[in-house]
Amino acid sequence: MAERAENIAQVFDLMPERFLPDQAGDMDTVIQMDLSGDDGGQWTLLVKDGALSITAGAHADADMTMSMQASDWLGIANGAANSMALFMQGKIRVSGDMGIAMKMQTMFDLSGG
Repeated sequence: MAERAENIAQVFDLMPERFLPDQAGDMDTVIQMDLSGDDGGQWTLLVKDGALSITAGAHADADMTMSMQASDWLGIANGAANSMALFMQGKIRVSGDMGIAMKMQTMFDLSGG
């Protein structure tokens, strides 16, 4: 059972161990996460050569940017919220390559804890 994240910083700390490189395949992409509200901020996820690296802050040339409330991202990371339902409700906004956003659902084990 995956460890449950208590805050946004911990979500990003846990993401490398929840990353499923086989699902990422040969992706070479930059994902920008823009989280608003309490505990929000910006993070950059770089997926390249079957590896994931995460840095705090914005990236000038992201392939896809995903924006949402920090509390919704915490819920998704802990398996308590459904990303597709949140997207359909307009709570997740995606700009850039929508295919990357779809792929994120399988690139991470977000079963929570």
